[in-house]
Amino acid sequence: MKKSDILTPLGILLGVGLIVFAISKGNVGLAGFYDLVSVIITVGGSYSALLITFTLDEVKMMGVISKGLFKTPTMDKINVINEFKEISMKTRKDGLLAIESDIESIKDSFMKTGLELVVDGIENDLIVEILNNNISEIEGRYMKGAKMYKTWGSYAPAFGMIGTLVGLIQMLAELDNPDNIASGMAAALITTFYGALLANLVLNPLGFNLENKGQREVENREMMLVGILSIKNGDSTRVLEEKLKSFLNEKEKAKYDKNSKVAN
Repeated sequence: MKKSDILTPLGILLGVGLIVFAISKGNVGLAGFYDLVSVIITVGGSYSALLITFTLDEVKMMGVISKGLFKTPTMDKINVINEFKEISMKTRKDGLLAIESDIESIKDSFMKTGLELVVDGIENDLIVEILNNNISEIEGRYMKGAKMYKTWGSYAPAFGMIGTLVGLIQMLAELDNPDNIASGMAAALITTFYGALLANLVLNPLGFNLENKGQREVENREMMLVGILSIKNGDSTRVLEEKLKSFLNEKEKAKYDKNSKVAN
């Protein structure tokens, strides 16, 4: 399950806003920081390098992966523990076949698939292999997206410098006209500014964003895998509970223990 991630666009907008605010306090104004050729060199050049680095299919996949930037994996781990506890108590009392009807109501496809394999009597090793393949696919998708954004972020400053060098060369060609030197130097430096801004406010943060979300989703799946195997192995409900509690952070553990005391 995923929910909207407002921090990603908010962070970008806040960063841009602060930079615009700083620029507006100077004498040059926003117009002095805009140059179309510099944008083309920095953005277009770094993206061209990205096309050289990755295959066409990977570049196409980038658009799909990018949708994950504005969604964040969310899972109520306390509810997951309670759900597994109910399943455990039912299987220990009535057997694995007793949960067939309950499986149909499970919304998470990973958990549903795992429990279906358990009910079908599939061996542990095969269940682990199937579900780990699913986890690896999820992790690989996020890591690929993260790598592509970070790679693009590593190219942007370099193309910003290339744009600056182009501007300096053009400026040196007009040394006989001193009036153009100051404006030429400013225009030459803009591409370096664009490259640093693109890399450090947008591309690299987005890469780490995907990496972090991938790790969270993998952790959620690993928690479910432990619960599924615990059901398969016929662990006591208490043992299952302790295994799953190890995936909770301190705040979640305190909340879970508090809820458990109230329930008892």
